[in-house]
Amino acid sequence: MNTANSGRWAVWLSFPLAVLLAVACLGGLVDASVYARESRLLAAQGIGGDAGNLLITTPLLVLTAWLALRGSLVARLVWMGVLVDLIYNYLYCALALPFNALFPLYCGVLALSFYALAGGLPSLAADDVASRAAPRAPVKTVAVVLLLMSLGTAAHWMQEIVPAAIGRRVPQSVIDSGLLSAPVAALDLAFMMPASVIAAVLLWRRKSAGFVLGPVLLTFLALGSLVLAVMGVAMARSGIEAGRALVAIGAGIAAVAGWLLWRMLPRS
Repeated sequence: MNTANSGRWAVWLSFPLAVLLAVACLGGLVDASVYARESRLLAAQGIGGDAGNLLITTPLLVLTAWLALRGSLVARLVWMGVLVDLIYNYLYCALALPFNALFPLYCGVLALSFYALAGGLPSLAADDVASRAAPRAPVKTVAVVLLLMSLGTAAHWMQEIVPAAIGRRVPQSVIDSGLLSAPVAALDLAFMMPASVIAAVLLWRRKSAGFVLGPVLLTFLALGSLVLAVMGVAMARSGIEAGRALVAIGAGIAAVAGWLLWRMLPRS
């Protein structure tokens, strides 16, 4: 399948998506009412997320879409990782944030991201991606990292969720957030953790699909961690001490994931 010409309509969706994304981020940064009903912690995280998505995610989306339209297989893989990151984040925005004037934009970003990914994924020939992987690509290292990430994510959430469920009480993190439930835990446990396990198994067995799913998830991890670091900066500026640690953690994970992604991307 010719990846330069297949699924172009899906890639073109990136440009109206970038406009909606930029407007939604700017709205969150300039309109004080958007996070007015959030706790101080979640408000700082929301502002940091908007800044990170405006400064990092939006330009990366446009750049990778433009390069993908010019026939770059590497750009198409990274572009899909950006879309996964947007779906993850804007599911949270649309379903967990208190209703605000930006809600239609959240839905628009979520819809365009989902349909761009759904339309673009079938245009990738997994066998072609696998055949163009670098001979020394750290396939098993990436598989182990993804597996450990999924296990760590599960352990992080389950150590609080399971005792709370057994005791029929609300987890302390939910109480502290002011939310009705734990949407980030739901996203991680229901979607990202299983996807990481699947990618790890496929890569360990050197299946072609793993050479697609691996880079997509590494992009998601690197990009999400960079935005997490920006969120940490916003938290620190709001006087939340944990923000400094979040900057270091986010930057460190982004550096490792970015390096592994570079090593895993196919060669022309």
